[in-house]
Amino acid sequence: MAASDTKLFESSQALFCAVVDYLGKPIIGNKRPPNYPAFQREYGSVISRVKSKVKTGSVTQKNIDDFLTNNKDWYDSSINIANELFRATKTISRKTFNRIKPPGISLFYVRGDKTSRDVMSDVATIWKYTNDYVKRKNKDSAQNDLTFNDLNKWSPADIYLVSQRGKMVMRQLASGSVISRGVKIGKTKIDSLTNMQSFAVLNALMKQMIKDGDLLPLSLKKAPDQKSVRIKTINFFENDVSKTLAKNNIKYHGYIFSQTKDVFNSKDVYIKITPDKFKLQFRDKGGTGGGQRPTFSYQGIIAGGKQALDGSLAGDAIGNVLYQIKPQLGRQFSSASQTRIIQSAYTIAQNMQKEIDVDGILSKSIQNTICKKVYEYAVKYSGVAIGSLESFYEELVNHPQFSREGTSIMVKENGGKVRLESELLVERARAQFLFGKFMGGRLIEAFERASAKDADDMVLNLVMYAGSRTAQSSPHVKASDISSL
Repeated sequence: MAASDTKLFESSQALFCAVVDYLGKPIIGNKRPPNYPAFQREYGSVISRVKSKVKTGSVTQKNIDDFLTNNKDWYDSSINIANELFRATKTISRKTFNRIKPPGISLFYVRGDKTSRDVMSDVATIWKYTNDYVKRKNKDSAQNDLTFNDLNKWSPADIYLVSQRGKMVMRQLASGSVISRGVKIGKTKIDSLTNMQSFAVLNALMKQMIKDGDLLPLSLKKAPDQKSVRIKTINFFENDVSKTLAKNNIKYHGYIFSQTKDVFNSKDVYIKITPDKFKLQFRDKGGTGGGQRPTFSYQGIIAGGKQALDGSLAGDAIGNVLYQIKPQLGRQFSSASQTRIIQSAYTIAQNMQKEIDVDGILSKSIQNTICKKVYEYAVKYSGVAIGSLESFYEELVNHPQFSREGTSIMVKENGGKVRLESELLVERARAQFLFGKFMGGRLIEAFERASAKDADDMVLNLVMYAGSRTAQSSPHVKASDISSL
């Protein structure tokens, strides 16, 4: 989904949750319009009444109207999730349910962005203070407590349900003010930003505010089928994460180096995390670079859900998570290590092309650690008969995905468009293959060499971080299709 569509979907969801709140009941049966134009005709007055409680940053009501009119599946998803959330809040937070159930509306439904100062920006400020504090503590005391490379890895919330009191508490904390009454958690009272010296404290605050009916972080995934939408709590009820992991049998179940007999058909690898559908896909997420020398970016994503991805991790996060189990492996996947490999892969790809142009064959350019390791990994993990080192890379440079004929761009010329063979894109594609298969092969090798316990723990840590399910992650609620993890 494009970023522009994402903010429109999130804003649409905020609107529909507000409408259901105002009505005090789900929109079901013959009360459910078949599409958004019909919904506008029937509930237009309600939309007008809830506008002041729906905060969507730069997204206008017309933006929402146009989006939902042209995307019926997102209309269906928005109304499905709003209906199911109404039912679920009765169990998740009785005080939130008691605010929603009576006709009328008191809560705010917030989707923030860079143009607005709201509860989401305040939460971001509080998270950053905590994250920075833990990083400093790690550095000063040689600890390795988990931190997050971005806000969404701590909390993937797309919208927040928030009371007037919730807005006040988060605003005062974010601004550095002392809250006169504070938030009571057992015998402890949180009344200042300086209290946020660990994620345990911050997450306890979030959980208490959910219980008090003052805040509800909601992560959204597409759910167009009203019979399969689910609302899940994460890090809120005791053992809710461990139960989900156990139910899906999340652990190390093997690997996929290549999904076909053509090793060169893909630049990714997979770590199987369930016996069937769910996998961690590791790949370079960079594109072609549009004809310019691009940057490379290695990431892991949870794949297998029908409607959407279930989380990701990239950059330092991969190394930081692996470091918890295997410090040496963590260092190999650090951003600094990735950068060195990226640079080496690109230089190798350039040297390969130079050698082909001069000699017509590959020889010296493939006599290096990266080329030899990628070849070794292909022999060992692909399940495909692989010839010599030289023949392997000969096949690479002649492959449709990596030859000049297969890696080209369309350019304007004489009022029309022509296809131009691009040496730069050829080099980029070959470097991407070397980088992706080297990193992926190294990862598979680490899993295969690890003890069963360590391999399972690495999977669990990667999955929990990618899905914002670690012990340090924020309590939140996830709305999704039933196929989602």
